[in-house]
Amino acid sequence: MDEIIRGRPNMSSRPISVAMCTYNGSRYLREQLQSIAAQTRLPDELVICDDGSADDTVGLLTAFAADASFPVRVFSNNERLGPAKNFERAVRLCEGDIISLADQDDVWKPQKLDRLLNAFERHPDAAYAFSDAETINETGALLNRKLWDLVGLREKMEQFSGSGQVKILLKENVITGAALAFRASFRDIILPIPPEWEHDYWIALVGAVLSYGVPVSEALFMYRRHAGQVCGLGGKGFLAASRVSLATTHKEWCEKVRCFRMLQERILSPPASVHASAECVQLLKEKEIHLLARANTRSSKGISRIMKVLVEVSTGRYQRFSNSWRSIVRDL
Repeated sequence: MDEIIRGRPNMSSRPISVAMCTYNGSRYLREQLQSIAAQTRLPDELVICDDGSADDTVGLLTAFAADASFPVRVFSNNERLGPAKNFERAVRLCEGDIISLADQDDVWKPQKLDRLLNAFERHPDAAYAFSDAETINETGALLNRKLWDLVGLREKMEQFSGSGQVKILLKENVITGAALAFRASFRDIILPIPPEWEHDYWIALVGAVLSYGVPVSEALFMYRRHAGQVCGLGGKGFLAASRVSLATTHKEWCEKVRCFRMLQERILSPPASVHASAECVQLLKEKEIHLLARANTRSSKGISRIMKVLVEVSTGRYQRFSNSWRSIVRDL
């Protein structure tokens, strides 16, 4: 993997790094880079891993790095890693105490890094912090819903504290990677990111189990929604989500069970085990049991399936770990 280093040397300590991944992102990349360069609190470094772009992405990165007022380190992957592993590489290369994730197609507001750093200063024990965002379309026009509304977090914000964070995240991921920053001191626990997991979900869930996250209600960037997103918000309605769920096989459900076993193994291994509370460990075990029960419904038909679903309904786990009656209907 080749490295391109540009920008003026920064001889001070590096408290905050920005980790960005790119892949054929030239359409929106220049605007995002300019918004990072316009931060009221500049990053101490920008680490970019390009995943084999075939457009002018690397050329844009090289030109930006040549004039940047802070160090910019660009790595070109020799082979495609995919979003999760590419972010893992970028995170591993960062040298700052705080690591802020960046997508290639968003636009940051000038105060983004400053506000996130303030959140960490107010909460010295927090593992991560994340913000809300405006949403924009391909042309940059504002859409009518903010990010927290799209992911369903705003209505849950009163419960988003203590173990409530883990309970919310075990139902679904409501924290988008583009909004997320975390302490580098948790990196050895977070990495490596299992390829079966989305990088943002893994980081947020591990951080919530071992510590907690700080929500910043201010919309600190513009989250772009467009057809070419490599990963992002699906926005599926109930019927579309049901079709996907119905097509999910018993084998695929067993893979979900395996993913949460991976998470438990990481949490229960040193040094993570020092931080894990008994309550959170128990929640992870119950989530695994629930996923296994749902997997078993897919291997049954008729009355047998109905009975298995009803037994699981009686435990209350559909309400705690899935989408309640919607998931019940899909499994039936």
